[in-house]
Order: sequence, then C-alpha cells, then structure tokens
Amino acid sequence: MGKIGEVFISHTHADSEIANALSDAITGVFGDLLTTSYSTKKELDGGIKPGEEWFRWIVERVRAANIAVILLTPASTQKPWVLWEAGAVYGAGIASAEANARKVRPLVFKLSGSQVPSPFAGIQGVNGDERSGIERFLSDLIDDFTPLMEKNQLLKAGLKLGPTIDPYLLKIHDALRDAPLLPTEAAVQEWCERLDRLASENRLSEVGQLHDWLNVTFGRGHGDRPLPLDLRLHRRLGNAYRTAKRPDQAAQEFSLALEFAPRDIFLLRSLGLAHLDANRLVEAAGVVRRIEELDPKAFTHNAECAALKARLQRENNDFAGAAETYHKALENNPDSYYLADVLGQTLLRLGKIEDARIVYRRACGIIERLAERNIWTHATLVTASLVLDDEPRALRHLTEIAGSRPNPDDLKRIEDGLARLQALLNLGADNFERWRKHLRGEQ
Repeated sequence: MGKIGEVFISHTHADSEIANALSDAITGVFGDLLTTSYSTKKELDGGIKPGEEWFRWIVERVRAANIAVILLTPASTQKPWVLWEAGAVYGAGIASAEANARKVRPLVFKLSGSQVPSPFAGIQGVNGDERSGIERFLSDLIDDFTPLMEKNQLLKAGLKLGPTIDPYLLKIHDALRDAPLLPTEAAVQEWCERLDRLASENRLSEVGQLHDWLNVTFGRGHGDRPLPLDLRLHRRLGNAYRTAKRPDQAAQEFSLALEFAPRDIFLLRSLGLAHLDANRLVEAAGVVRRIEELDPKAFTHNAECAALKARLQRENNDFAGAAETYHKALENNPDSYYLADVLGQTLLRLGKIEDARIVYRRACGIIERLAERNIWTHATLVTASLVLDDEPRALRHLTEIAGSRPNPDDLKRIEDGLARLQALLNLGADNFERWRKHLRGEQ
C-alpha cells in the first residue's frame, strides 16, 4: 500500500530542528504511510526545490496536504513575515478545508495562551513541548487517517506511539534550550533598568552593544525588521541613540514605540527631532503635520513642540516663520526663559537687534522671577548680558557655569552658542576667546 496522506509543517527557519523532530515523530508512528513537507526539509520529496516560487509552493502544499501544522514558538512570534506565512497557510487551509474543519492545527511551544498570536488564538491547539500535548496531537493524526489505514497498519501505529514520544521530547528540549525570551513584564523591566543605568553612568556611546545583546535575548537577527517589543524599551533606546548622536537608529526606535501609541505626541515630537538630527526635513515635516492634526494648539501651547516646528522652519531658512512660532508659544508660556532665549537668537539672526534686546530683558525678568539657577539659566543670562552690552555680567555667569563643572557635551553646546553669538553680534575673535576662558575656568 502506498502513501495515504501528507502533513505540511509551517515554521520559521530558526525552528527547523523542531520541524525535523516533528517530522521524525510522524514518521516514527506512521512509517512511510505519510509524507511530511516543510521548507527546510532536506529530502527532495518534502522540501522546496531550488528556484521554486516560495509562496506558490506553500499554497500548493497546504492544498495538497491533509493536515497543515503551524509551529508557534518564541522565535516565530517575533518575526512578522513568519506570522504572515502562517496566515497564508491558515487562509489556504481554510479555503480548502470543506471536508475537514480541523485541517489547520497550531502546535504551541513555550507560549502562554495570551502570547499566541491572532488568528491562531481562537483555534484549539496543543503544546508541542509537553508529553500530553504531543501524545494528543499524534493520537488525533491516527484518528484522522484511520479510514485510510489497514488494520495491521493501525495496530502498528498505535504500538509505536508511546516509544516515539521520548526521543521527540529530547530533541524538542535541545531545540528550545536557546529559545528567545518573550517580552514579559519581568524581562522588559530588567532591560529598562539596564538602559537607565547606561544613561545614569553617562555611557550611552555603548547603546549599540547593549541593543545587540537585547536582540540576541529576544531572538532577533541582524537585518531583521522585528515586531515592536514594548513601548518603554523602544522609547529608551530612541532617547539613548539620540544622545549618542545616532539619529537613524533613534528614529527607528521611536517609530516602533509609536506602533503601540500612534497618537502619543511626546513620541511624535521625539521622532520629529530624530528626523531633524538626520537632516530628513520631509519626514520631520510629516511629523509636524501629524502633531497638528492631533492637537492644533500643540505649537502655541507647548514649548517643546514649538521648538520642533521652529527648528524645522530654521532648517528650511524660514527664520521669520520660526520667530513667529517662538513668539506665539512664549505668549502662552510666559515663564519659559528657553522660549525667550531661542526667540532672541532668531531675532538676532534676522538682524533685529533692538527686538532681540527687548526679548532678552524679558528673559532676565523670567529667570529672576523663577529664582532658578542652573547651567542653562546662567547660559541664557550670559547671552542676554552680551546682547545688552553688559560683558562683565556675562563673564560672572560664565564663571558660575565653570564652577558647576558641566559635562563635556553641555560645555560644547554652550561654547558653540558663544561662537554663534560672536558672529551674530559681529564681534572679534578676541571676545570669544575671553568668553571661552571664563567658561573653562582659565581666566
């Protein structure tokens, strides 16, 4: 008697050993009566042939098979194209299942019920990594093919069922030993703490290495376009990459975070800044439009959103538009010395020195009223004093900044700002050198 049927196994390449173990188990019970087919199978009668169209092969195998088994594992749930393939199997199976409503069967490995992805969560599956699950799966196969088997073949299959399970479970144990971690709450918290520690220790230049290890932990290879893991992880990674001046990676992480919260203006603002850091003005403009769709007042009532829009305008050489954006935001945020400072700088760029002086007097009043003292209030007062022709006062504030021992990145930002101010005020290089020495504590 020849072949009585075929079982198709849908799986990700990383789960090829699981597919091999399942194929061996089916052969152990049924002998040569059943054919197993799956993409990584090495035998010519069961695997995809070189040059054969992958999708067409899947559809043909599912239609021809009596049973289509979908392996759902921690590796497969992290790869969207694998789930897409499984969805294609599901669709093709349902379309050809008039005579067998249970043609498509999930076999689950190391996943809880809530971790089984749609559309398979609604299908009764069994755990392929447990004795009771695989015993039930193989027993169901025997029941399915009983009408096609002779009595002696049926008896033989029943006798081989028990001895087949132990070798199968050993192979599954080995295959799953290095299975990727799922993004459980405990796992996400652990990685959030690692990223926070990297930031607190001022070691964000190492974020790429930490991200590589995170990908290893969750089973993601280089070049993979993964499913989003967790909003908190992607937000932290995005912030870390921005600080490390790697805007392309930052934008990718913020985009992944937005898949969890597409209406989150804080995340959109971060994405827009990453695009600006990478000089992707078209993409940044798209983010600005999206924020405006969600909240038309965002750029007049929120200082950081105003800064995003105005920076885009400056990058497009629209300094008048940027000044207007800053001005409107300042009217709605009268205690923001930051907005007063950037508005003053933009007015200087436009050559409106007297207007800039009015704004910087306002900035001084805001800081005095707030009674805040940090390197940025001092830096703003330095700029205000220089614009108002009070260099002695500016030097005193530069000395205050030097005494607070700012980190190298902040020191560089302030020094760059002084260089721009020297050019905008049309002052000589000796002025800048004097400011720099006070900032460095070298006077």
